[in-house]
Amino acid sequence: MKGNQHWHDPVAESYRATISHKVPGYHLLHELTVDVLETEVKKADSHILTIGAGGGEEIVNMLQRKEDWFITGVDPSTSMLDMAKRRVAQLRMEARVTWYETVLNKVSSETVYDAAVSLLVIHFVENRLPFLQEIAHRLRPGAPLVLAFIQGDMTSRVFQQELHMLSLFMQRQGLEKEVFSSFKDRLGHATHPVPEEEMRGHLIEAGFTDIRPYFQAGMIKGLVCKRDCREADDR
Repeated sequence: MKGNQHWHDPVAESYRATISHKVPGYHLLHELTVDVLETEVKKADSHILTIGAGGGEEIVNMLQRKEDWFITGVDPSTSMLDMAKRRVAQLRMEARVTWYETVLNKVSSETVYDAAVSLLVIHFVENRLPFLQEIAHRLRPGAPLVLAFIQGDMTSRVFQQELHMLSLFMQRQGLEKEVFSSFKDRLGHATHPVPEEEMRGHLIEAGFTDIRPYFQAGMIKGLVCKRDCREADDR
């Protein structure tokens, strides 16, 4: 999935065409994400940080829904970021987007954002706490983070059931069995599911509070939280 800096062009080219067939509720997830942000972000001319911007789905949704938002997109994959840039160019909204082709910790933390979005990215990150801390350092006090990820304990019966559900979903979308097999083979290697409670612990330690769910479809979980005001003030 996006956010993986090792992706090559053929994968990037097929991403937009196939991702909604691999992720249950993919389009609804993005719609609800903007709903959450609209509810939480009231400031005019808000600046939104998007981590894992390759593909551009989040950015396109935000640009089309909110005319007074400015987006910063961060992604280390050239081919994926190029796809996002093309989609924004088609909308003729390039002036409202700033791009960083790199990992988050290489982006200056001097700019403080009004919100952050990271969808379907963090399960590619083995060291999740530093990643979340990097996001927190770039948010103003009280700013929301909207996060979606593959959740679950891979050793549990529930996870195995959700994995089977995902295989059925992919089959109904017309994907070859090899697509699911490839996804399953990457679990624990390139893809690192995390139990929701563990993620909540990481978020709290990174300086986030008011953690609550806003989306779930099988093993895909969406959480929204806020940058802790006291922690942010103490930086």
